[in-house]
Amino acid sequence: MSKIENVKSYAGKDLETIFFRPMLTGPDAQELGVRIMYNMPVPTRLHFWKRSGDILQKYASAGWVGGSSADRFQKTINLHKVKAEAGYSAEDYFNMVYELISARADVNLDDLSGTELEQAETELFRQAIAESIRVTMWLGDTTRSKLFNTFDGFLTRIQSDAAETGSEISSFTYTAKDDGETILKMLWEASSEELKGLRGDGQLVYLVTSDVYEAYEQVLDSAALESAYAAKQQGRSGLTYKGIPVVDVKLGSYLKQCTDMPQSFALLTDRRNMALAVNTGDFPGTEIRMWYNPDQMENRQRAVFMAGCDYLLPELITYSTRTETQAGNQTGTQTETQTEGE
Repeated sequence: MSKIENVKSYAGKDLETIFFRPMLTGPDAQELGVRIMYNMPVPTRLHFWKRSGDILQKYASAGWVGGSSADRFQKTINLHKVKAEAGYSAEDYFNMVYELISARADVNLDDLSGTELEQAETELFRQAIAESIRVTMWLGDTTRSKLFNTFDGFLTRIQSDAAETGSEISSFTYTAKDDGETILKMLWEASSEELKGLRGDGQLVYLVTSDVYEAYEQVLDSAALESAYAAKQQGRSGLTYKGIPVVDVKLGSYLKQCTDMPQSFALLTDRRNMALAVNTGDFPGTEIRMWYNPDQMENRQRAVFMAGCDYLLPELITYSTRTETQAGNQTGTQTETQTEGE
């Protein structure tokens, strides 16, 4: 057997339970550091409740005095119809699917059923879609001619809003000389009181590029402690600063392709303030389909669904980028000219 010819198609409930929900829930989704809103009612709205102030009142023997209700902020996330397509030669496709199957200990390789092949095919396509959604969530720009241009990502929206006069987004730049701890400290100190006040909720998160993450890890490794020495050898499962998780957004190779984006950045926000929305249930035409084209001797995969992302409160975002400097220039002025990513 050197090719897979069975047609696989998911729609309706199967599209949700078999394909999308496994990749948009669980530990992998939580590691993204933002809210995941899957198949929420349309229009999809991002909500944030703000605590009321003083609700205590002097006691009266009778009557209803009442008080102001909690402030609720909401914003509609614009969803865009997107399509994912992939084509492989029949032999390459079979080898990739077979490799996924052979990695499982519970599979009899001499008696492969259609179910096992289908699970492996689904996992292969699911991984590719999940990665494209993740990267577009950060680097997406609909004005770009190609490459991650299906919907605007967080960086595009944050940069656009931060450039406005009187923006509520706190933003500044750091240099290559600043170590990881200094950058995280500057983010904290530049944050609004509203953002700092949410620290006790346990939802704050640092979202940083790999260079900032590694720079902070080097600071921890340099500590003269036995625990630091052990962690340096064994690695760390995750980093925190002031009890706040530090999440590596893992965009290094993609940033090199998108030169219109900052190559190094860090931001501090509340997880509930930033959301990725995916919908496969409320729009016509959404489907997943995998089939074999005998004319081209090619296995093809296609997915059609809706996706988008946004944040709600700009005052709950502190954003920082690295400033490139000329040799011998210590002023930190911007010198790098960036061009649109192709």
